[in-house]
Amino acid sequence: MVNAVYPVPGRNTELPFYLSGVGKCSPEYNVVRDKGLVSHQFLMTAAGVGELFVGGRRFLLDRGSIFYLAPEIPHEYRPIDGHWDTCWIVFRGGLASQLLETMGFKGCAVKTDADISRLLSLFEIILHSAADPVSGGERCSQLVYEFAVAARRLMLLDNGHKSSYADKAVSFIDKNYMRDISLEELSGVCGVSPQHFCRLFKAATGMCPTEYILSKRISEAKLMLLSSSKSIAEIAMLTGFSNQNYFGICFRKATGLTPSDYRRQRL
Repeated sequence: MVNAVYPVPGRNTELPFYLSGVGKCSPEYNVVRDKGLVSHQFLMTAAGVGELFVGGRRFLLDRGSIFYLAPEIPHEYRPIDGHWDTCWIVFRGGLASQLLETMGFKGCAVKTDADISRLLSLFEIILHSAADPVSGGERCSQLVYEFAVAARRLMLLDNGHKSSYADKAVSFIDKNYMRDISLEELSGVCGVSPQHFCRLFKAATGMCPTEYILSKRISEAKLMLLSSSKSIAEIAMLTGFSNQNYFGICFRKATGLTPSDYRRQRL
């Protein structure tokens, strides 16, 4: 069974990123592209096992794996034992190649045995938004960029570029962002002094701990605004903000929109 949307490009081609396709395949089939795709592609394994052949290498793709392929990269992928469920997005854009390369995506990138739950959540929102022929194009452009940033964090920054201290802290924040987290608590998790922890964390992530916590809260709030009917006050509380007003101030500073305006984009 294939559940896919291929938006009509129209004026979307003027955007830095525009979605050219998004879908689920259950099961995925044998795909051979001797000349690659004209689009950028991300593909995730939702269930089962597949294999990817690219550049003379073979990658085993079990549950929790994701790969990226740049345009015009010859490749083949196929299921193993006949059962492989995938979720994929393909996209283009005048600045897409430049931005992806700046992020570190060049040619092919593969990550296995990863927590792709956030990417799957973003994927579902993209799939839903792509079905809107009027305003879905601009919404998907934003979401594809957000997906690429999240994929970069998972696929590239976690491959030895972050210190073990930052790994522990990020994992702790991702599980506890909905409550107050002090610098002393984070440094205690890592077993170093607060000052030393801050230096290590910023060197590894490019952000100070408080910036990462706020970024995580805003990111989760975006998902809730687009995928749930919870009130803005509820979302503020569930994502760790002390009150709705403060949430609104932080959200607008981060996105340029109020939470209500951001939510209206899905309508």
